[in-house]
Amino acid sequence: MYTNTEVFGGNFKTVLKQEFKTANNIAIASGYASSDIIKEFENDFLAVADKGGSAKLLLGMAFYEGLSQQKLTTLNNLCTNLNKLNNDSGVYVTYKRRYHGKVYHFQNDTDEKVFVGSSNFSTSGTSGNIECTIPVNDVDAKGKIVNFLGYLFSKDNAVSILKADIVVPGTSKYIRRIALDSLDALERYDPQLIDTLILPKLVIPLDRIAEKEKSSLNVYFGKGRLNTKTGIITPRPWYEIELIANSEFTANPLYPKGDFLAYTDDGYIIPMRTQGDYFKNIRSKNSLQIFGMWLKGKLQKAGALQLLKPVTMDTLIDYGNDTLTMYKISNGKYYLKF
Repeated sequence: MYTNTEVFGGNFKTVLKQEFKTANNIAIASGYASSDIIKEFENDFLAVADKGGSAKLLLGMAFYEGLSQQKLTTLNNLCTNLNKLNNDSGVYVTYKRRYHGKVYHFQNDTDEKVFVGSSNFSTSGTSGNIECTIPVNDVDAKGKIVNFLGYLFSKDNAVSILKADIVVPGTSKYIRRIALDSLDALERYDPQLIDTLILPKLVIPLDRIAEKEKSSLNVYFGKGRLNTKTGIITPRPWYEIELIANSEFTANPLYPKGDFLAYTDDGYIIPMRTQGDYFKNIRSKNSLQIFGMWLKGKLQKAGALQLLKPVTMDTLIDYGNDTLTMYKISNGKYYLKF
């Protein structure tokens, strides 16, 4: 056991230094990595690849949370240099789902070692924080973890960082990824003009949707979009959402079918549309982000949701509401309350 304390195993970084020196193949899958530790072990990665071995690093959160320009440049350079030495080596990111685990695999001619725990591939994770990372000695368990790494690094889950469109926080590229449109362009009205007490309504629960990480509220955390011309995979915009209504609601005579206008409880008029089988998909008409900017924006303003974080049940609990209510004003017009 390695906890970065002298009493319980010492620093995990000491173990890493030892294993890098003797390994013929290396695979590290971590949620995060720090620039300093990447530079510290850069030559070790390259040495393994130069000897014909496989040297691979996977970051599980970078595709969705972005990287600083310095870290992105460092990782791109490392990936480029590894690719030149060995096609089976490189730096990868998961692009279908966030990965937050920490697995280290070292293999040489006589031994194979696997470490699993809480230590990210960072200075704080391997020496600064109090963590808990253990070697896996059980042969069966070790084999399953190695197979899991193969699954993580497979083309179905990961892509070279050189083929991923990584956001850089604080730049225009980052801003464009978050939203392509604005609520400011929408028509406004006075919500006090609508008396909801006399209107029939549909109450759509959001708790079932929020329980799923890649739900229609959280499509950003699902599979990225592939540009077939460039081969680059890009995350879907964070504000992009569409609600999926079940048959109970689509069969209701009050349910909108096709285009309609949504008069929101805070004074916006959003052109909306239901489409798909049985008109089950509820979305903003011209951009999926408009509806998301309104709904997620309300969660943000209330302090219940942080940028680039998923909407969960805890989010809705903190917000104080887990339903979207649609009041029918007339055909093609609805009042939305959230």
